[in-house]
Amino acid sequence: MSGPASLRGRVTLAVMALLAVVLVLLFVAVDLALSARLHADARTRLTDRAALAGELQGDLDAQHLADRLRGDGVVVRLCGPATTACVTAAAGPAPPARGGPAGTEPGRTGPVRRAGKAADLPVETAGSVLIVRAELRGGETLTLSLDTTQITEALHRLIVFETVGGLLALGLAGAAAARISGRALRPLEDMTALARQIAAGDRGQRLGSPDRDSELGRTAAAFDAMLDELEAAETRMRSFLSDASHELRTPLAGMQANAELLLRENPGRAERERVAVALVRESRRAARLVDDLLTMARLGQGMPLLPERVDLPALAGAEVARASTLSPALTVVADVPGHGCEVDGDPVRLGQIITNLLDNARHATPAGGTITVRVRRHDDRIHLEVRDTGPGVAPGDRTVIFERFGRGDASRSRHTGGAGLGLPIASGLARAHGGSLTHLDDGGPGACFRLDLPAAGS
Repeated sequence: MSGPASLRGRVTLAVMALLAVVLVLLFVAVDLALSARLHADARTRLTDRAALAGELQGDLDAQHLADRLRGDGVVVRLCGPATTACVTAAAGPAPPARGGPAGTEPGRTGPVRRAGKAADLPVETAGSVLIVRAELRGGETLTLSLDTTQITEALHRLIVFETVGGLLALGLAGAAAARISGRALRPLEDMTALARQIAAGDRGQRLGSPDRDSELGRTAAAFDAMLDELEAAETRMRSFLSDASHELRTPLAGMQANAELLLRENPGRAERERVAVALVRESRRAARLVDDLLTMARLGQGMPLLPERVDLPALAGAEVARASTLSPALTVVADVPGHGCEVDGDPVRLGQIITNLLDNARHATPAGGTITVRVRRHDDRIHLEVRDTGPGVAPGDRTVIFERFGRGDASRSRHTGGAGLGLPIASGLARAHGGSLTHLDDGGPGACFRLDLPAAGS
């Protein structure tokens, strides 16, 4: 049989089970201790009266001595030396002549000691009866017996009372635990209801727990923060999809227009070549945008890298040569050391970072301008800086340019073919290599971006 499914039911059941174990252990300990105490008192009562008989024997006759010793359930039997004359005194009905301690001949049941100190007298047990035998002066034999049935019955009544009281206590504790746990777990029920509302489409609901010091209060605060982050992520995703659709629409629209021109008309050779070139250009633009989108998605999931030892100055020199070929109207300079600037990384992805920085600089720098790539080592870090002589990045755009589809008005524009993904991709690849990409506000001409990477072996 399975337990309760709700947390409230499990907490209540656990509290009742723990309380039941505690009560059982407590009651058992009390019963054992009380039983031991009562039986010890009964033994002490018999031995003390046997010692008292030794003190009073010369002052009282046999009958008065027996009457003096009886009471509190103690049965007294005092026999002379010849066992022919016995005096019996009982607190209640007289014990049977046979089968009980009062009717047993003292010489046949066991050793008889002279009455002295109470601690020296042995206590015998016959069923539920305690027996003490002592030899008095003059050869008289004293037999004291006490039936412990009343003690056993009292213990049984106590067990019944404990059982009934324990069950009532468990019932009250279960009701109290259910009520208290219900109040304590109410924020969790609110979270469940809120999660269902959010799943139904209501994204604006929040718990807003004022008690931030309790565990559930901190849980509610974390839950609200998670909802804020999920809502922001959903907003960013929608914005990303909208921007991606908008960026893809331009090359696709150009390809569609050129294709329709070829279908509707029969242009001459020169016009067909122009249309074919435009189709190739727009298809490459769309393909590059798709590649950038895939790279951004991989960066969000963890970009797989193939690290190796990379000579960063040599890699920068190769990218500078490529940029010089693509933009002959610009002066692209490589200021790199001959050695000592190696990093551990993926050469393809590191080259992509430098390519994106150089492409961004080429698009922002007017004809006749200069782009400088500088590599230097600072302790256990390698710095690669790309500086251009363009208009620079406006202060308000220096954070936007590292966001998806973000553009600075001066440094990047749709007319240059940029989609606003070059710098975000470069920044994400830098973080994947344990580094960073930042814009330097050093007061120099144009814009300057710094790639900071850990040196090889650091």
